[in-house]
Amino acid sequence: MNTSILTIDPGTRYWGVSVFHGRDLITCMIKNLSTKDSSRNRLQVVRKTFLTLCRKYAPHVLIIEKPFEFWENQSEYLKGIIREIKRLSKKLGIDVIEFSPKTVRKMTCQDERATKEPMAQAIAQSYPELKNYLDKGQKYNDGYWGRMVGSIALGICYLNRREKH
Repeated sequence: MNTSILTIDPGTRYWGVSVFHGRDLITCMIKNLSTKDSSRNRLQVVRKTFLTLCRKYAPHVLIIEKPFEFWENQSEYLKGIIREIKRLSKKLGIDVIEFSPKTVRKMTCQDERATKEPMAQAIAQSYPELKNYLDKGQKYNDGYWGRMVGSIALGICYLNRREKH
């Protein structure tokens, strides 16, 4: 499988982003979105950030986390971010696949109620080179590190599901 996969765990302030080439994890990072501007200007930052990622990594597939319905209903801005990412993906011919947080947790940890810490441990089993990085005692549940863990877990979820079918 030589597919380039971009995963995004979206948030209104931080995105967890990972890039896979087949099973190989190429990079993982946090993208910090400015919260100083108006919603309209912030959507321009979303566009620029997403298009830059696409130019740099040329993904064939985008895997994005579908937020819990509660969060989606609470944040029109988050809905707008996700809608814009999906719109741009379609325009660029990138396949979009969404997974719910429960599905990601179940496919990564075999437990749909798993927290970010067991997810980080499962990731370290799949990608031992990240073990030291993930064991730094970071707060996995905060919006920053938790997003990165979520983005890697999205990729694992997609890859595991693809192998089953």
